[in-house]
Amino acid sequence: MPRSEEEGSLTEQLGALRAETHEILELVRSLVSLLLPKGDDDGPKLEDLIAALVAQQRDILIAVRQIQADQFVLLERSGGAKPKPPGAPGPSNGGARA
Repeated sequence: MPRSEEEGSLTEQLGALRAETHEILELVRSLVSLLLPKGDDDGPKLEDLIAALVAQQRDILIAVRQIQADQFVLLERSGGAKPKPPGAPGPSNGGARA
């Protein structure tokens, strides 16, 4: 390959690398602006939205576990329950078995 073609290819590669670096830098700036607190912002902060989503997910998991425990108790009381597998939730009212 002649020297000028190598330099041309290298220049193209450097140009593409610069464009990608610029795009990545803009994405990082956007992310940082979302994470940094802002003054007089009308909308909620990102950290508040994440906290709300985490709390909502926790509440959903608690509700699902409660429903599983209630179903097990209902099946147990109706006589249709199979033996409780290890690690399965206990009775929903927290009472111990007799």
